[in-house]
Amino acid sequence: MASLKHYSLLFLTGLIAVQIVSCVPSKPKEATSSVSNSQDNNTVTIVPSNQPLISGTPNSSALQGIYYSWRPSIEVTGATLSITNLPSWASFNSNSAEIFGTPKNYGSFDGIIIKAVKGANYTEIGPFSIFVHGDPLMEYSWQLGNTGQTGFAKNGGTAGEDLNLSQTTSEFYTGNQIVVAISDTGLEILHPDLKQNVVAPLSKNYNLASPYLGDPTNSGTEGDHGTSVAGIIGARGWNDIGNRGVAPYARLVGLNYLKSDFSTAISLDQATGPYHIFNYSYGTSFDNTTFEIDSNYNDQILYGFQNGRNGKGQSYVKAAGNSFFECDLNHAGYYRFLTLCASQNANTDPDNVLPWMIVVGANNAKGISSSYSSAGSSLWISAPGGEFGETDPAIITTDVSGCSKGYSYTSSGSTDFNKGTEALNSSCDYTNTFNGTSSAAPHVSGLIALLLEVNPNLTSRDVKHILATTARRIDANRGDSGHPLGMDLSGHTYEMGWTQNAAGYYFHNWYGFGAADVDAAVAMAKTYSTNLGTMKQSNSAFSSGSGNINVAIPDESATGVSRTLTITQNYKIEAVQVKVNITHGRPGDLGIELTSPSGTKSILMNINNALLHARKIASQPVWTADLTNFVMLSNAFYGENSQGTWTIKVIDGLGSNTGKDFDKATNQTGTLVNWSINIIGH
Repeated sequence: MASLKHYSLLFLTGLIAVQIVSCVPSKPKEATSSVSNSQDNNTVTIVPSNQPLISGTPNSSALQGIYYSWRPSIEVTGATLSITNLPSWASFNSNSAEIFGTPKNYGSFDGIIIKAVKGANYTEIGPFSIFVHGDPLMEYSWQLGNTGQTGFAKNGGTAGEDLNLSQTTSEFYTGNQIVVAISDTGLEILHPDLKQNVVAPLSKNYNLASPYLGDPTNSGTEGDHGTSVAGIIGARGWNDIGNRGVAPYARLVGLNYLKSDFSTAISLDQATGPYHIFNYSYGTSFDNTTFEIDSNYNDQILYGFQNGRNGKGQSYVKAAGNSFFECDLNHAGYYRFLTLCASQNANTDPDNVLPWMIVVGANNAKGISSSYSSAGSSLWISAPGGEFGETDPAIITTDVSGCSKGYSYTSSGSTDFNKGTEALNSSCDYTNTFNGTSSAAPHVSGLIALLLEVNPNLTSRDVKHILATTARRIDANRGDSGHPLGMDLSGHTYEMGWTQNAAGYYFHNWYGFGAADVDAAVAMAKTYSTNLGTMKQSNSAFSSGSGNINVAIPDESATGVSRTLTITQNYKIEAVQVKVNITHGRPGDLGIELTSPSGTKSILMNINNALLHARKIASQPVWTADLTNFVMLSNAFYGENSQGTWTIKVIDGLGSNTGKDFDKATNQTGTLVNWSINIIGH
């Protein structure tokens, strides 16, 4: 508590001397004595005054990221007001003696003195302290406020490349009472930075018998992926430990799914329940032998998307994948010329092509796509995922508590932070090396929790619309780009830069509509009034289409083969699905493009992609043949009109006589058998 000191000064010379007494809280007292000091024949007599010039007890507590303001009462007008030891985050109003500002850092700011002087009188309030309650690791977390900090890596990022949530935080939106289900490897429900937000009675462990209710905590000693995901969404805020989630008061439910047997019943169960949001920071195995959508799973997700939350719809947030640069290490000794590396398109994960999913790519602390983030037209948005935490920052989040397990145990050689030698992580309850689109997805889940707190009437489609409309176009000057391994085709664009569609939306296969912008999304949610109408599908069963056309695809030719379909329904597009059947002995050669009636082009599959990799089950390269009932999704046409002629183009990017091991594929050419299109819109 501050002490209040009030004095009358008798000026005997042009110099002023002040006697400072100990800082003991006290009330003003009547004058009882005077003190005379002599120094160099100049004398100042200080006598306590009968009336203070200012009065009040300072607010000694502040919250990190929340606006703070305190000012004393002005008892006598006309005084000169000043301050000593003003906190670095604060400003001082010399007319009102108000201290104000938004504290960025956790901790105590001490020795503050406010002084009022009028004539021979002055009053001091102080010294006093302001303790900023918060989260010690937050200032090191670039995604929550990027100042160029390193996040305990070697290099820093680019200031301003973050979630942009300072305004939302200052208004104390926290995701309060919004329930997020984290379907993952488990969730440590007693973690000190999570336990206040965990809803244990709703959590499930799919290693138990139905109805699976039980503790989802992972019993292993390895790092628990789900616990780290949970921290990104909802690590408790302002509890003076650890870090803070995007929605620090959201309710967290753990679904221990990835340690289960993935039965149909379990897969469907983890997609239903009394939750507002589902977070899926996982994807299918790269070694796919089939790309067909599970119709039962699609129906379950669609039902929740339309009917969950009492008819408003639940949000399903999905990681895009970490295979931008996927290498075939299984057959490295067999390939004579190189270890093959190529990109696995996000559309090769059947869950990513469900229009009801919000598929999330990752960006790093420099504001560009993370080096691993899978690209594709199925992406909706991008969010912080970082890099690997040693050279460039990853994400700081919760780890299994204690130094004998978790990432501090399995990654003990990676960083001092993980090993527990950093003072802020001496208990090894956190990690600074969590990354991937697994990190990006929960940032979006946290953002959606904030939106639903701000406006509980938002539907699941409203949420997607707000995210698309408010996304920030990062890496804005990036143009067209080539194959990451240089396997380009003359006359063909491997990947397009940012493209603006006929409805005005910008889209990029690396970022979707752009980077998540919390403040912009929350501001839009506050006054949201758009009516998207009833959602419709033009051809949900793909029952109509081209029929069997059986047209040959020119080998290693940018000309490719093009065919058209006419759509009679006139919808405002929310998403577009394309289904193809293609016979090809080496489908990794193939690129697939779609052009709308408005002239917007979307690359659905890039040529010379990671399907060139041999299947991992083979001791020698054996390529997955054909694309059978292969469905792809594009969000690039959002807001356009669907009616008119749509054009598909299929390109073969690799010849049949490469002189490399690719030639061992049974066939190197192919045929477009048939194709169909489904418009989702209103």
